[in-house]
Amino acid sequence: MAPAQFFSHLSAAHLLDAPLPARLRWDEVHVGVRPPDRAPRVAGVVGHRLAGLFGDPILIERLAVVSPADMWCQLGPMLDIDELVAVGDHLVRERGASGRWGHQRLPALCSLDDLVAALNGSRHLGAGSLRAALPQIRAGSESPKETELRLAFVRAGLPEPVLNHELHDRRGRFIARLDLAYPVYRAAFEYDGRQHATDAGQFAKDVDRIHAVTRLGWSHDRFLAHHLQAGAAVAIDRARERLIAAGWRP
Repeated sequence: MAPAQFFSHLSAAHLLDAPLPARLRWDEVHVGVRPPDRAPRVAGVVGHRLAGLFGDPILIERLAVVSPADMWCQLGPMLDIDELVAVGDHLVRERGASGRWGHQRLPALCSLDDLVAALNGSRHLGAGSLRAALPQIRAGSESPKETELRLAFVRAGLPEPVLNHELHDRRGRFIARLDLAYPVYRAAFEYDGRQHATDAGQFAKDVDRIHAVTRLGWSHDRFLAHHLQAGAAVAIDRARERLIAAGWRP
């Protein structure tokens, strides 16, 4: 790649670990430039001449990549609204990393304000979907399924949950981070992927963790992939029952 070139669109999304649907094609590489440079014309490469970008390209393992906020806008015509929300959630959340000094919280790839500025700063294909997705993006969701569960709850009329709520005991000791929590009602709901069932060590930790949560007077429900089918109807019904039993009034 020439010094002025950078990965964009789906190639940038891949390098940024964005959650993308399997239907999208991966057999082409997307490379962008800013005017007055010319977009590359090479076999297997889709070149883009990109004016009005919000941010400068960033480096990921020494590879130049379009800014995360601009990448999100470039996905507008390729994804539906919920998929854009999931990618937005991925970009604006803090990330965890384990290193020499233990587990750390690292900055988000971009902020919600960055997404707003990138969308408003230039014309984009799929702008209608981007604008519909933007107010539904939340910092805190740590997986596409958590995003899907949150959206299902809110659209069904349930209160907006607190995302990845940190629960402590009466002595201030950390107990758990809860995917979707309602502290007022002491109710927690979480999505478990396949690794929770296939990893014996993780399964044992989950059992102990749930016991610690319920000892503090919280209810705790876990959902799997089949609970999110048919618009997450099963998960919504269970959550509604829990919240009503705890004093919530629709």
